[in-house]
Amino acid sequence: MSDVNEVAAEQPDVLIIGAGVMGTSIAMALSYLDIRVAVVERRHDVGEEASRANSGITNAGWSMKPGTLEADLVKASSPQWERLCEQLGVRFRRTGLTLLAFSEDDVKGLPALLEKAESNEVAAEIVTGAELHRVAPHASPEAKAGLFVPAEGVVDSVRLPVAYAELAERNGVRFFLGESVISSTVRDNRVQEVITTRRRYRPRFVVNAAGVSGDEVSGALHGDQFPVTARRGQWVLLDREFGANVPSILTGMPTKMGHGPMVIPTAHGSVLIGPDAEDLEDKQDRSTTRSGIEEVVERCRVLMPTIDTNFAIKAFAGLRPHSDPTYRVGWAKGSENLLQVAGIRSTGVSSSPAMGTFVRDLLVDAGLSSNRKRDAYEELNFVRPLWWDNDWARQASDPLGRTVICACEKVTALDIHQALRDPLPAKTIGGVARRTHASWGRCQGSACLSGVAFITSLYREGDAWETPMHEPGSSIGVGVARNG
Repeated sequence: MSDVNEVAAEQPDVLIIGAGVMGTSIAMALSYLDIRVAVVERRHDVGEEASRANSGITNAGWSMKPGTLEADLVKASSPQWERLCEQLGVRFRRTGLTLLAFSEDDVKGLPALLEKAESNEVAAEIVTGAELHRVAPHASPEAKAGLFVPAEGVVDSVRLPVAYAELAERNGVRFFLGESVISSTVRDNRVQEVITTRRRYRPRFVVNAAGVSGDEVSGALHGDQFPVTARRGQWVLLDREFGANVPSILTGMPTKMGHGPMVIPTAHGSVLIGPDAEDLEDKQDRSTTRSGIEEVVERCRVLMPTIDTNFAIKAFAGLRPHSDPTYRVGWAKGSENLLQVAGIRSTGVSSSPAMGTFVRDLLVDAGLSSNRKRDAYEELNFVRPLWWDNDWARQASDPLGRTVICACEKVTALDIHQALRDPLPAKTIGGVARRTHASWGRCQGSACLSGVAFITSLYREGDAWETPMHEPGSSIGVGVARNG
């Protein structure tokens, strides 16, 4: 603590705690204003927790409870995806979604879901027979009917928070990674000082966007007391060769735990199946279980019987914050400058474009300057990688673009160097993967990991084998050979 006290306090106008998809979208929205913004994240990189293991679905708002903040933000975000992703260099596809009904009771429940979609002003229709086969040719022939929502889409949700953060950083937002909030000083119903493991902050406003740790951060800031549970979801990723058979999203009738496992084409052409849902006390438990993975596969085969696990290239788990109520967005009780953005469970990606502007407006209404920067960047200077459009000639115009490091995902040396030079550069092998997808293909790094690690090591001190995989200290599991 003495070292922290010896460091001069940072004095941002807004301090954002958490650099997941919520925190980074808010940071980007605030970056256009002529103010000082700082973001604190306990992980070594942005988007390292809930944001790195989710469905990537961009919900159009059809399944939301009408009139709720969640519904309003998701609906406001949906029309923005094409333009936003073009600005940020993020892949997006508007694939459509079909909810399948297998029993007579399921079929009877479709009109209520259609009415909910119509109440949210989202186009949807009940389909049967030949029309069901047309919109979802990969769906089980056992399905009696379906609800088709053409506006549903999928986005590269792993790169999305990175892109939000890169544009924010380019516009002057400062990111302090690898430090955790440990305490605060509160006087006169205001957070006066926030103390982390590395420094002190004296902000005008604090935004708690800490995801699964939102309750702990709120406690450290003397804010509201509320529980946040980590809800684990297990996934299986299928190769893009199988992805050619999956043109759109398939899901089943919703339950109290959500929609259950789904069949989801990704923005890059592969396929996700999952997730299940299990509430855990351990907020770090991202382990998978054989029974959980088997259940995910079997439940998804109900939706699409031709799922072939011979195309499976990865199984993994992610955590999402579960809290009651969801979308706890507003000023903390008893605090005039602590803004809670907590309990954002399943639709964080879907609502993120509108969430940034919504939180910005709350802060402006509370006294934050609304003056815009004169020279703010509206888009990233993004050099499209080879996998974006297979433009080999463009890549070959740079010597680094002539060397393919990751053949599975078509990632060149140029793409990896760009990830290590970007406004908010990767510092680990995992950080490079999140920005480029290198090592995420069919071989899962068997052929390219050494190349990715070597290039990454050029931007770090120490030998290549010491380059961390994820958090500092997580090496790739090799060391210096000893003679004798």
